Amino acid sequence: MYEDIAAEEKARATYQWIIDISDDPFINDSLKFLREREIVHSQRFHEAVEILKEERDRKKVF
Repeated sequence: MYEDIAAEEKARATYQWIIDISDDPFINDSLKFLREREIVHSQRFHEAVEILKEERDRKKVF
């Protein structure tokens, strides 16, 4: 999961870098959408990690 989070963050940073050097508003709009998508993916992975941590720590009774 942590590798997935890192990959999403790297993609976000790459999109931001391209946005910073681009002067085409149409390209930038598309890149901003992709950047935001990576942010949401990263947040969902963080949430999944927290859920897994909670489940791991919960006492299990069978």
